[in-house]
Amino acid sequence: MEDHRLKRFGQLIYFVNTKIDEITGIELADYNVSREQIYMLELIQNEDNMTQKKLIFKMSKEQTAVSRSIKKLAEFGYITKVQSMYDLRSTVLKLTPQGQEIVEMADGIKAKVVRSFMKELNKTESEELINILEKIYHSFSIRDPFKF
Repeated sequence: MEDHRLKRFGQLIYFVNTKIDEITGIELADYNVSREQIYMLELIQNEDNMTQKKLIFKMSKEQTAVSRSIKKLAEFGYITKVQSMYDLRSTVLKLTPQGQEIVEMADGIKAKVVRSFMKELNKTESEELINILEKIYHSFSIRDPFKF
């Protein structure tokens, strides 16, 4: 019984996240950006010196898949590549104003979707859920090799 509940917990976390991303992707379909590319834009926004190598690591994706997505995001004008001031051999990915707009729209859509889900919970339940998820998230101790 316990194994079944643990498995179900993992499934529910995955399903909720997938549903949020799916709705966001559908809402932003007119902007020629996939769910995965939205996630890439969010990662680029949240880190000042995001390189392609870091993005590959954070997304746990193949280099060729990330390279293709970066190329498309640059073609659509959502990101630019700037030479790194720390390593002249590498480039840093930066959001353009259009890329920032996509991230802001995605954030708004996700907030609306989560607000809709949270209506099923009372205030105490929603606070407990957030606290529990925070504890779970912080319990992961995987070291990010790009943090110095």
